[in-house]
Amino acid sequence: MTKKSAYKIMVVEDEAVIALNLQQMLTKMGFDVIGVSYSGEEALEKARSLRPDLILMDIMIPGKLDGIAAAKIIKAELGIPVVFLTAYSEDKIIESAKQAEPYGYILKPSQDREIKATVEIALYKKEMEKALQESKERFRNLTEITSDWIWEVDKDSCYTYISPKIYDILGYDPEEIIGKTPFDLMPPDEANRVSEIFNTLAASQEPFDCLENINLHKDGHPVALETSGIPTFGSDGEFCGYRGIDRDITERKRIEEKLRKAYDKIEYRVKERTKELEVKTRGLEELNTAMKVLLNKRENDKTEIEDNVLTNVKELITPYFRKIKKTKLDDRQKTFLSIIESNLNEIISPFTRKMSLKYLNLTPTEIRIANLIRHGNPSKEIAELLNVSPRTVETHRKNIRRKIGLEGNRKNLRSHLLSLQ
Repeated sequence: MTKKSAYKIMVVEDEAVIALNLQQMLTKMGFDVIGVSYSGEEALEKARSLRPDLILMDIMIPGKLDGIAAAKIIKAELGIPVVFLTAYSEDKIIESAKQAEPYGYILKPSQDREIKATVEIALYKKEMEKALQESKERFRNLTEITSDWIWEVDKDSCYTYISPKIYDILGYDPEEIIGKTPFDLMPPDEANRVSEIFNTLAASQEPFDCLENINLHKDGHPVALETSGIPTFGSDGEFCGYRGIDRDITERKRIEEKLRKAYDKIEYRVKERTKELEVKTRGLEELNTAMKVLLNKRENDKTEIEDNVLTNVKELITPYFRKIKKTKLDDRQKTFLSIIESNLNEIISPFTRKMSLKYLNLTPTEIRIANLIRHGNPSKEIAELLNVSPRTVETHRKNIRRKIGLEGNRKNLRSHLLSLQ
């Protein structure tokens, strides 16, 4: 057995030689013998103060308390397991010893291996019982704090377990429900409906989820529940029944009904309002048609104005900037000219972003090349498509960059051309 640090063991034996041998034997096995007692009264006193993990108790010890009586008190008061040591194997003694619920029974004289095995099994059993008790305690705590009602039924659909939460949901104490079926708590029509569903599920031994049903509170008012369950099976695989939970959804159903009525009311008002709007819509459609005509005319006028502004700037002003730049200008004049050109470009920039290639003073060939660049064609493919040399394409690319204002700029030509549309 895998031992923790060292299990604490107490020996109760009135014969000093046997007690000493047991102490030495257990110490060699890796156990910590924390005390030796020679009577039942002394064993009880030391058990209370030392709190050993296990007690090896001789049945026939002197004093008012024999080993069996002392073991009963120790187990009831302290929960410490006891393994009996005795030289007697009579049925009467064994039957009497059973009442103390010992964790083992060793006949004297005994072998080391027998003692070691019995002690380790007893300690293992204690750990398992402790783990089981902790598991039961966790389950009990969960059943008490959850807002749902936890239950178990046997294969005949009779309740075998009910959590205390049923009192908050249906007003019953668990003891009042044990032995009844879920259908006993339902109105007759609901009981018939749900029993058919549940019997079908039980026949298939399948889990189920969110089965809505109506139960009757102890005072008679209906309670809406949502039931979920899983089948349970014995160690032999035989179907035993179901384990599950019931959730009170009465408030949720009340809200759902309230929302449904509100929805129906809104739906009716929407239909009435829709009829009114249909009448108004026909009049608005006619007005909308007239507005579309006016808006289209305005958009066309706007486009025409933008085109005129761009054309006038490109054809009537920009050429003179180039001519002025070729004249002899002092630094101050160059600065003023640069400021004027920059401000003018800023003014027409909203128009330039929407500008079509035909307004950039590009030649037909340059427009074709620009369109191919915009579609992602590399220079080599463009040259093959237009039946010209790659060098010619590169010359056109430079001209395009100059005309659209990218000369000396590292900005991607294709990205810029895409932004002009």
